[in-house]
Amino acid sequence: MDLTKRGKIFLIITLLSFAFSYLLITLNFFPHFGASLSFIIFIGFAYKLKKEKDMETQIYFIFVLIFSVFIFIRSEPFITFLNLLAAMFFTLLMCVPGSKRNLAFLDYMFAMFSFAVRSIFVKESDYYPELKDERKRFGSVKMAETLFGILVSLVLAAVVLPLLSSANPIFKNIISNIFKYIDLKELLEYFGYENIFIWTVRTIFFFIFIFFIPKVLTVMNRKNVNLFPIKIRPDKLSYKIPQIVLSVIIFIFFLTQIQYYLASDDLLSSMGVSHSERTREVFAQLSLVAGIILALIYNAQNKDISGKILNWTLGIQGIFLTFMAYKSVFEYIDAWGLTYKRLYGLTFATWIMGIFILFFINYKRRVPSSRFVGKTIIFSSVLLIFLNILNFDYLIYHFSRSKTGQGIDYTYLSSLSPDSLSYKEQFLKLQEVTVLGVFPVSGYDNRNPLIILYKIEELQRKYEKFDLRTMSLLDFFQYRQIRSIDTASLRSYYKDVINPRNLL
Repeated sequence: MDLTKRGKIFLIITLLSFAFSYLLITLNFFPHFGASLSFIIFIGFAYKLKKEKDMETQIYFIFVLIFSVFIFIRSEPFITFLNLLAAMFFTLLMCVPGSKRNLAFLDYMFAMFSFAVRSIFVKESDYYPELKDERKRFGSVKMAETLFGILVSLVLAAVVLPLLSSANPIFKNIISNIFKYIDLKELLEYFGYENIFIWTVRTIFFFIFIFFIPKVLTVMNRKNVNLFPIKIRPDKLSYKIPQIVLSVIIFIFFLTQIQYYLASDDLLSSMGVSHSERTREVFAQLSLVAGIILALIYNAQNKDISGKILNWTLGIQGIFLTFMAYKSVFEYIDAWGLTYKRLYGLTFATWIMGIFILFFINYKRRVPSSRFVGKTIIFSSVLLIFLNILNFDYLIYHFSRSKTGQGIDYTYLSSLSPDSLSYKEQFLKLQEVTVLGVFPVSGYDNRNPLIILYKIEELQRKYEKFDLRTMSLLDFFQYRQIRSIDTASLRSYYKDVINPRNLL
C-alpha cells in the first residue's frame, strides 16, 4: 500500500500501540523497564511531530527522558510512583501547545486539564490511514474509531447477554447453544486462563492507545494553551489581617521554642518530657506551617510599604521555621538513625527553603510571578533527580541504620527495597544470630526475621523466569547478590520453632 505521510504516521502509531500494550501489561510484577521504554519511545515520537520546539519544550522533553530512565533504575515503590508522576507531568507539559512563559500556577494545572479533555473529545484527528492515489481514508469511518467501537460492543455484549438470558429462557437456550458450539471452556483451557486474561487486557489497552494517541498528537499542534477562565486578582483581596495574625502567632511560638531549647534536663524532666520527646519528630509540622506562610505571601503580593514589611516578616519567620525543622530532623537522626520519614522530612524542608529563596529573589527584583512558578517547577524536578541519585534505601542501611532502644532495628531494615543492596548482608547477619541459638541478641532488634527471608524469596521468584519488561536495574543488582542463597532452613526454623506472633 502506498500510504501518505499521515497514513505512515498512523501505521507507526498502530505499531506503537501494540508495543505499549505489551510492554505495560504484565502479571505479578511492575513493568519498570516496560514503562520506562514506553515513555521514552512516546515522548521521542511526540517531540519529533511537535512543530514548536522552543526552549521550554526542550527542557520538558529532557526531564521526561531523565525520569523515564529512573523508572528503570529504581525499584523502591514510592520513588517509582514519584518518577511516574513526574514523567506523566512533563509529558503533558511538553505536549500542551503554545508558550507557557506567562502562566501562573492555576494556569499550568488548567492548561494540562484542558489539553487532556480536548484530546478525548476532539472530532477530527490529523492521523489516519490514507493512500496517496485515492487521498481518502479506508472505509467511511476512521480505523481507530472502528476498533474502539468493536471494543465497546464486546464489553456491552458481555454485560447485556447475561441480563437478557436471565429474562428469557428461549433466548438463554440459544446463547447457550452458541457457546456450546464454540466450546469456549475448552478453548480457555487450551490457551490457559492466565494467557487469555492478560492478552484480553492488552487488547483493551491497544484499542485505547490507538484511539487516543492520534488525538493527543493532533491537539498538540493546534491552538495555544488555555488560561484559567477565572482571573484571580490578588491585589483586590486583603491578606493583611491573616498575615498579621499568623505573624503574631509564630512570634509567640518562637519565644516559647527558645525557652524550650534553653531549658535544662532537670526542668524538662519535671515537666514530664523525656529525651526522646525532646528530639521528637516535629519537622513535618514546622515545614507545613512554613509552606502555609509561603502560600499566603505568594497570593498577597502586597506593593505598599506595610504590605512589603508583612511579606518580608512572614518570609523570615518561615525560613526560621524551616531551620527549626532541619534541627528537629538532624537531632532525631543523630539519636535514632535514618528512616524514610526522616529523610523525606529533610527533603520537604529543603524544598520549602528553596522555594522561599526563589520567591524572594523574584520578589526583590519585581519579576512577574509566572517566572517564579516556572523556576519552582524546574527546582522541584532537580530536587527529585537528586532524591533518585541519593537512594534513601542505600543511605539508611549503609550510613546510619535505624535504631531502637534495643539496638539496630533490623525489623525496619528488612522492610527496605532491593535498592538498599543489603539483602545478602542481612541474611548473613540473621544466620549468624541463629547459630548462637539466642534470640533476640543484644544490639540486634528483629521482631520478625521472616520479612527479609520473604524479600529474598520474592526476588528469586521474580527473576526465576527472566522478563525484561519487569526488570529494574538496582533490583537486578540485588538479585545477583542473593540468587544462590537458600532460605529454606532459616524459614523452617523461624516459622516452626519460634512463633512469629511472639516476635511482633
